Amino acid sequence: MSLPCHNGDNKVTARSKFFASLQPGQLLESLFDAIPGVSYFVKDRECRFMGGSLSFAKAMGESTVEALIGNTDYNYSPDFLADAFYADDQLVMSEGKAIFGKVELVPSADGSLDWLCTTKIPLFDIEGAVVGLAGVSHIIRDSDTVYSDHPEIRRIVDFVRKHYRNKLSISDMANEGGISVSTQERLFRKLFGLTPLMYLQKTRLNAACVMLRKTDIGLARIAVECGFNDQTSMTRLFRLELKITPLKYRRRFSSAKLSHRKSSKNIYNS
Repeated sequence: MSLPCHNGDNKVTARSKFFASLQPGQLLESLFDAIPGVSYFVKDRECRFMGGSLSFAKAMGESTVEALIGNTDYNYSPDFLADAFYADDQLVMSEGKAIFGKVELVPSADGSLDWLCTTKIPLFDIEGAVVGLAGVSHIIRDSDTVYSDHPEIRRIVDFVRKHYRNKLSISDMANEGGISVSTQERLFRKLFGLTPLMYLQKTRLNAACVMLRKTDIGLARIAVECGFNDQTSMTRLFRLELKITPLKYRRRFSSAKLSHRKSSKNIYNS
């Protein structure tokens, strides 16, 4: 059986017709969900999620990709994380240049933080204007270069993830990794651009933000369950990192959720 021969123009036309005929969700969504630890997302010019893999939606706490649509990182992450994501998004879209393999902290399902390696590329319309971005992230695992060269840091990160609710010191972390405090400090700055203490504080802060957004538990109890000495210590870190108190953070997020629900209702009813 001989196959039909097409010239260049016919090939382009056939390609366009083929992809235009496909139902959405058959390519990237399904393919990325088949790769463990890897997910992807798409954002518009306003940094609102326009799509992504189901694995990404679940990582954000949603059960479906549809529930993700129209939200931003600020709906899912405390400001100290969302601000960094937003800054990178704006850089990609304003300059039209990709960011490859950036190591960054992201929230995990248990309220702690994971290290992810993220790539973001600009998306252009048919006239060449940037209309959004697409991103791919994968969880940094033992086999990745950042940890394969420094397995002691992997042990420390796992230790903090499991025990941030307890009373930990920088020395406890270094002992878990089998290295000195000074070596731990140097490696954290080299690999992640922050100190071990900053990582521990951000992990606790993120866990507190999750509880403030998703529960009605009192502030004093949240402080204890997230590893702070007391409510005053937690409030001090909130003021330092988020420029807001825990109570105002809870109220602001509750107001944002209510506003989003009203907005979504108006869209569906229009």
